Order: sequence, then C-alpha cells, then structure tokens
Amino acid sequence: MAKKDWCGILFFICGVILFGFTSVGTVVSISFLEGWGNPPGKYWSAIQQGRLMFPMIFSWVLMSVGLVFIFSNELKNLYIRLSN
Repeated sequence: MAKKDWCGILFFICGVILFGFTSVGTVVSISFLEGWGNPPGKYWSAIQQGRLMFPMIFSWVLMSVGLVFIFSNELKNLYIRLSN
C-alpha cells in the first residue's frame, strides 16, 4: 500500500472517532437542554449550545479527505477515461 492509502485510512478513522465523540457529547447534552427551537430541532440545538459545530464539520472534512486519498488512484483513472 502506498503512503497515500495509509494517510487516507488514518484521516478516515480519525474523522469517524471525532464524529463518534461529538455525537456522544451531543446526546449527553440533550438531556440538559432547557429549551429548543422547532426549526433546527433538539439535536442541532444541542450541537449549537454545546459549541460542537466545528468538531462535527471537521470530522466530515477528515472523512471526506480520507476517502479521496484512499480512492485517489481510481479517481485519477476515471478522470483520464472521461477526459478522452
């Protein structure tokens, strides 16, 4: 396996772990939520009040970058095939 593959696997796993911890923190803080608006819902209100939006988005970015690194050779071959 190439170094890109290992970096992709590492980024993806770190993103999944960060997403899991963020989700657990959100679920725990839902029980302490006093009020919540109807449009965003209780889950997103807990994320906003717990200031967990940055870790949530950062975990999505880590997972996306990891998937791009893992499948970079396939994406390059697909780009070459479509450009001809």
